[in-house]
Amino acid sequence: MREEPKPGEFYRHFKNKLYQIVAVATHSETREKLVIYQALYGEYGVYARPLDMFMSEVDKEKYQDVKQKYRFDRIEDIAKISKLDDSSYSNVVEQDKRTKEESVSSESLGKKEKGNEKTYSDTDFGKGYFIEFLEADDLNTKKEILIANRELISERELDTIYEIYGLKRRKIDRDLDIADLIGYFDMQQQYEGKRLRK
Repeated sequence: MREEPKPGEFYRHFKNKLYQIVAVATHSETREKLVIYQALYGEYGVYARPLDMFMSEVDKEKYQDVKQKYRFDRIEDIAKISKLDDSSYSNVVEQDKRTKEESVSSESLGKKEKGNEKTYSDTDFGKGYFIEFLEADDLNTKKEILIANRELISERELDTIYEIYGLKRRKIDRDLDIADLIGYFDMQQQYEGKRLRK
């Protein structure tokens, strides 16, 4: 029998997308166990799925070409996985990156253009979206700015954000570090919402 997911663990979906476990919750009415997990790509969405479904095997009749046995496989070494050059995973990441770059204006981000290539370096520290992030009045706005510019944020800017909030950066993978920040903002928003309802 497979071991239940634990908070902080990483799993790979059979479609080659990475997720991090937030918690294993219990439904208040049915007592059914639910896995709460966060995507490590795109909008970094948070999802809930029944534990038995999360742990189930891939439907081989529907997905005949999939080699992975289970719908979600636990990842032992996330640092190694994040550096793999698997073509199907790289295509997903690259397509998501291109879509996001096309949707953001170069003027608002203070990006440098070299031909068709768009870059953002540490020499641009403190410009464009980063100033907007620092000046944003609420966590939701900060989160949106962070998500919209995740491909452009520099290592120095990430370090600065972590220092501002007194957090320790793992520095295993940039996407994971950004996902950690977004998870922190979500947690703070939930706490603030509960406090205001009292």
